Amino acid sequence: MGARRQLVQRVCRPFVATIVEFGMWGKKYILAKMQRKKFKPMKFILSKIAIIGLILAGFCPNISVADSTSPSKIPDELIARQLKTHDPSLAISVEAVLYHLKRNQPLTLVDVRRRPDFERLHIPGSLNIPLYAVKAKTYLKSMPVVLVNEGFNYSELQTECRRLGERGFKVSILDGGLPAWYRKGGQLTGDLLALDERKAVSPQAFFRAKDYENTEAVDISINRSDASNRLFPYAKHIPILPESNGSIPELKRLYKRSNPFQSIVILNETGEQYARAEKLLNRMGIESFYLQGGIAAYQKYLDGLMLSWKPRDSRMKTVGNCKPCGEKNAEE
Repeated sequence: MGARRQLVQRVCRPFVATIVEFGMWGKKYILAKMQRKKFKPMKFILSKIAIIGLILAGFCPNISVADSTSPSKIPDELIARQLKTHDPSLAISVEAVLYHLKRNQPLTLVDVRRRPDFERLHIPGSLNIPLYAVKAKTYLKSMPVVLVNEGFNYSELQTECRRLGERGFKVSILDGGLPAWYRKGGQLTGDLLALDERKAVSPQAFFRAKDYENTEAVDISINRSDASNRLFPYAKHIPILPESNGSIPELKRLYKRSNPFQSIVILNETGEQYARAEKLLNRMGIESFYLQGGIAAYQKYLDGLMLSWKPRDSRMKTVGNCKPCGEKNAEE
């Protein structure tokens, strides 16, 4: 009975909580709108939404999502790296861009991030154009163009950069993106706190970038776990201890300043307490990112990716006498 209760809570709680939250929000909103009219029937209906959620929970005990997969069961093809290389000829350094701008030489900075991200923080004078739309801006052919992003995922930029070159554009990519721009003296307009938020790399983004040899994963845990060894066999293990600088020599060997498009991603088990590592790396002049949610979140992402390959029936399991829809009990 205890196991059954846990399954009910694990599967149904998110749905019930969502319905209850929606009911409470809707109740407050509509009552505020209709307070003058004293619309009591609507108040009654909305107050029952939470009860509907509990009723729906009664149908949940028979079905649950398949249990999470252990790291050892995740297939090698999702873990291994198929090494690719970035084209260094497409990179332009922050120093080179600042040199051109200080001498008023023709140059256009095109920020390809989402509009909300651009409005929150951007380089003064840069244009915000989605990457797919740059090719339609033929007026940009008259001068060199530098594409700007958050400084991590370069694969799409490189692909489009080559296509734009074939169309007559003179395009390059800002090496290091916005973080490198700010660290090397470039001006930014907006909320600087957004810069730290941009350093968080989602499991999905890391999965897409891990195949590039310039993406370096660094496990900063004191003791490396079995999950880390299994899911990140290519990662360097450099423990960063509180009040200790013993890891500095190893980090210096890892970071190659002459290597364009290098991205160092730090990680640990839970994705917490990255601050110590970030401070140490910043003091060394090393731009770094961190894996959002840590190893646990990445394992969950790979687990979901693996399950998506399977037929739907194999992704579900019954824990009770669940009958197919429409089938009646024998006693009925």
